[in-house]
Amino acid sequence: MRIVFHWADQAEGRLDSAAALRSMLLSGTLPFARGKQNKNLPRLAYGPSVKQGQFAAREYADIYLLESVSTQTVRTQLEEHQPSGFTLLEVKRVPYALAGVQQLAQVAVYGIEGNFTQPAAAKTFENYVTAEKVSAVCWSETGVRLVRDVKPFLLGARMLGPQQAELSLCSVQGKWLNPLEVLQGWSGANTPLDAQRIEQTFKITRQGLYWQDSQQHLHLI
Repeated sequence: MRIVFHWADQAEGRLDSAAALRSMLLSGTLPFARGKQNKNLPRLAYGPSVKQGQFAAREYADIYLLESVSTQTVRTQLEEHQPSGFTLLEVKRVPYALAGVQQLAQVAVYGIEGNFTQPAAAKTFENYVTAEKVSAVCWSETGVRLVRDVKPFLLGARMLGPQQAELSLCSVQGKWLNPLEVLQGWSGANTPLDAQRIEQTFKITRQGLYWQDSQQHLHLI
């Protein structure tokens, strides 16, 4: 079964989604498969997760069941044991051998709220993202500023209002780009303090994950 869920704006809850899901399964009577590494825990595939300090309108997990169970039974069982702040959005029947969300997801769409009139920015956010070369910025654990061209990750961006934008990113060889790096590069962040200011200024919410068909059409997972 594939479940789609949402946490209320509680960072401590979102960071422990896998543990919360396992607890919900252990508290119920669903015939779940056992984990490959730890036979005492239910087998599930969770993710891709959002970065710490960011939000998700939809999070995903695949639950492996040993018997055929209706989606309504799964929903009822999980909702009986769900923790505070957890909302189950969808329950979908998925064949056991089908690729998990980690393998299926190709595009992530983010909503970004904040001040898009940064004085240090040389271009509008939309023009920055659609340029031929896009330099994103991050810092290593030792405080070294790292700059790289992330154009292959970018599908596009559009402004939805003076303080709201939508950013679409794709995975490249199974790796995802942190949208915060794009904001830091666009805003001209030159120090860790600049980066911290940008992180605190913008709210980043992953709206959903998508797979892409042969015609390049996106389908919400």
